Amino acid sequence: MDYRSSLVLLRITYAVTAILLVILISPATIITQGQKNDRGLKVQSADSVTVLPAKGKRYALIVGVDRYADTQITTLGGASNDARTLANALIQYAAFPSEQVTLLASDQPAERQPTRGNILRRLSNMAAVVPPDGLLLISFAGHGIERGGQAFLLPSDSQVSNDVDLLEQTAINVSQVKDKIRKIGVRQVVMILDACRNDPVGRASADNPLTAAYTRGFNFDLRNREVQAFATLYATEVGHRAYEYKEKKQGYFTWVLVEGLKGGAANEKGEVTLAGLVKYLQERVPKRVLQDLGPGKDQKPFAVVEGYRADELVISIRGAKPGPEETTTTDRSTQTTDNTGDTAVEVKTRDASLSLAGTTWTGNNPEAGEYTIEFLQEGQIHYIINVLQNGVTSPRTVKGSWKQSGNSIQIVIGNSYSVLQGTIDGSMMKGEGSNQEGATWKWTLFKKE
Repeated sequence: MDYRSSLVLLRITYAVTAILLVILISPATIITQGQKNDRGLKVQSADSVTVLPAKGKRYALIVGVDRYADTQITTLGGASNDARTLANALIQYAAFPSEQVTLLASDQPAERQPTRGNILRRLSNMAAVVPPDGLLLISFAGHGIERGGQAFLLPSDSQVSNDVDLLEQTAINVSQVKDKIRKIGVRQVVMILDACRNDPVGRASADNPLTAAYTRGFNFDLRNREVQAFATLYATEVGHRAYEYKEKKQGYFTWVLVEGLKGGAANEKGEVTLAGLVKYLQERVPKRVLQDLGPGKDQKPFAVVEGYRADELVISIRGAKPGPEETTTTDRSTQTTDNTGDTAVEVKTRDASLSLAGTTWTGNNPEAGEYTIEFLQEGQIHYIINVLQNGVTSPRTVKGSWKQSGNSIQIVIGNSYSVLQGTIDGSMMKGEGSNQEGATWKWTLFKKE
C-alpha cells in the first residue's frame, strides 16, 4: 500500500471513529455503568416509547413465595411482604387501578396462593382483559433456578430436581411466561425479578447467584415485534445474589424499589422516571446491604430496557394517592371478619317491573376472566366462572344471594366472601365490591338477552 492510500485509509478511520463517539455520547442512549456484556439501561431509538398507557390500561400480576411444599426448598422471610407492598405502591403511586392488580402470595387465602396453577391461570386470564395498547407488569419474589440453560421460577408447589422434565411439570419455565405474554398481545411489558436470593436447595446462607443464561430468558425480541417496549428490573447483577432485609422482613431490592416509587427517586418535578428509579436502586441497595451485612456482601440491581426512552418515561408520581375508587387494603392485618354483608342496602318492597328474577348477566374480571350471574327466584344466584384445572377449562358454579330495592342491588357470592353493591340502569348494572380480605374493586354487568 502506497503513502497516499495509507493516508486516505487513516482519514476514513478517523471519520468513522468520530461518528461512533457522537453516537455513544448522544442523549438518546443511556448505558448504566458497571454492567458486563453491555447489559444495563439502554434506549437506542428516536421513536422509543416515552409514556405509559392510560391508567385504565395498566394491569399487574404480583407474586411472592415464602413457603414451599417441597421441604428441600428453603423458606424465605420477606417475599410475601415484598409482593404486598409493591402491589400497594403500584396502586397508590403508579396509577394502577386496584381491581387490575392481582396479588398472589404465601400469606394470602387459598385461592390466592402462589401455586403453579394459580400463576399460570391468572396469566392466561389476562388475555381477556389486557388491551394490546396496554401495559402488563409482572413481578416475582421468591426462588428461581437455572437448569440445562433454562430459567425457572419456583411456585409454592414446585418440586426441585436436576431433571429438567420434572421441573417443566412443577416449576414455571420463563419461556412459558413469555409465550403467555405473546398470546395476550400486549405491547408494553415490565418485569421485576427478585428470584436469586439464597440457594433454594442448600443452606439458607448459601448464594444463588444470577447467571447470564437466566437473564436471557426474560428478553423480548423487538425486531420480530414480540412487544413494542419492555423493561426487566433485576434485584442483583450477574454473578451475585440478592439479600433479605431481616429487620423489615423484605428483600433489600423491593424495599428500596417501593421507597423509590413513593418519591425517593423523584426528580424536581416530583416525577419518578424509569432511569431515575434504576439509578436510585443502583445507588441505595448496595450501600444499604454493605452497611447492614458488611464487606463481601455485594448486591447491585440492574435493568435491561428496550424500546423505552427511560429518562422521559414517568413511572410514578411523588405523593400521589388513590382516589376513592382505587383504595385497597391487601394487607391481611386489615381484613374484616364480619360476614353479615347485608347492612349497606335497606331492603324494601321490590318494584315487580324491575325484578331481576329469571335474568342472566355477564361481566369480566381481570383475574378470572368472563363470568356469568344467574338471578334465580327467592333471592338466589348462580355465579358461574371458567376454571382451568389439569389443563382443562370448565365452568364452576358458586351459589349466593341477591337483594333488590328499586334500582339498588346487593349481590352476595359464596358464604359472604364477596359482596357487590350497585345500581341498575336498564340493561347495565354497576357498583363496587369488597371481600373478606379487605380488597375493593369496581364492577359492571350487562344483561344477557
